[in-house]
Amino acid sequence: MSKHINQHKIDQTLPNLSIDYHPQIIEFFDQHGVLLTQTPLGKIDYPRPQNHQAEYLAIYCDGELCFFSESDKILLNRLGNLAQSLLIN
Repeated sequence: MSKHINQHKIDQTLPNLSIDYHPQIIEFFDQHGVLLTQTPLGKIDYPRPQNHQAEYLAIYCDGELCFFSESDKILLNRLGNLAQSLLIN
């Protein structure tokens, strides 16, 4: 049984990231703290137990919240242009 993540329409007051934006630091968080940090110097992974289930996932780019999902709902997604930029380059 696959679980689908629903993109809910919300009044998103934060704009999408610019298509030419290249973050220096990307951090992934759940309710227990940092999951992964990616910097120009490398990647630091903070593993969780195999059966760990995140209540939410937050992604920060250079300290700015860019993505937030809770359960199966995407509540904020500013990564559209960034994903498109990665496909182009």
